Amino acid sequence: MAIHETAILDPGAELADGVDVGPYAVIGAGVRIGAGCRIGPHAHLEGPLDMGEDCVVGTSSVIGLAPQTVGDDGPGGATRIGVRNVFREFSQVHRSRYADKATVIGARNYFMAGAHVAHDCVLADDIVMVNNTALAGHVEVASGAFFGGGAMIHQFVRIGTLAMVGGYAGLANDAPPYSMTQGIRPAVIAGLNMVGLRRAGVSTATRRALKAAYAVIFRTEGPMEDRLASLCHDETPEVRHLVEFMRTSERGVLRMARGGSEGE
Repeated sequence: MAIHETAILDPGAELADGVDVGPYAVIGAGVRIGAGCRIGPHAHLEGPLDMGEDCVVGTSSVIGLAPQTVGDDGPGGATRIGVRNVFREFSQVHRSRYADKATVIGARNYFMAGAHVAHDCVLADDIVMVNNTALAGHVEVASGAFFGGGAMIHQFVRIGTLAMVGGYAGLANDAPPYSMTQGIRPAVIAGLNMVGLRRAGVSTATRRALKAAYAVIFRTEGPMEDRLASLCHDETPEVRHLVEFMRTSERGVLRMARGGSEGE
């Protein structure tokens, strides 16, 4: 380990082999840091916090502090972070507001400068949050999602698999899997995230099936449940995943823009 002489480590913190801690960093009690992590200058980590191996915590980032909830003075819960995450400078992740729960971040996510993850969010893997993106409390983000700079996500919203949220977009409803959204108020679905699907190695046949499913869901008339029922036996797992997401939405799903396209 390489711990700078100005860093402050609580005796109750646990650091695995190969952890680097920069100048003036503060690591509190109940923090457990996996092997190979790098903690930058002036970073502040508070427990209960479990951080997996090979994470990078940038300058002045804050992880595991109390949630920003007015009138809530309780100790709160925990923060659990997987392996190989990158938190660039001034990133923030707040612990759960409930003693028996946790804010959860998966693996290989990249949080650019000023990214904010509020209490009780649950993030999967391979997510990118560009500068100054903010997730309110209880947001769920599936694997492969991408957020443009300054995107703002309302509490309890879900972001689906491989969804792309445009810069400065303000989402108060769920963004379905494989979608591309844009707009401030209201945000809308601009079409399928074809670039993201190709980069993820999704086959041409699957992309065509998703395009057809999007047309049924967002371009046809009639009750939504009837539209979803017509797709629920589709042989494509991605289409069935999309249907299940639509059916389980509690906040409602974003609408397709009038000029939107399902892509090619």
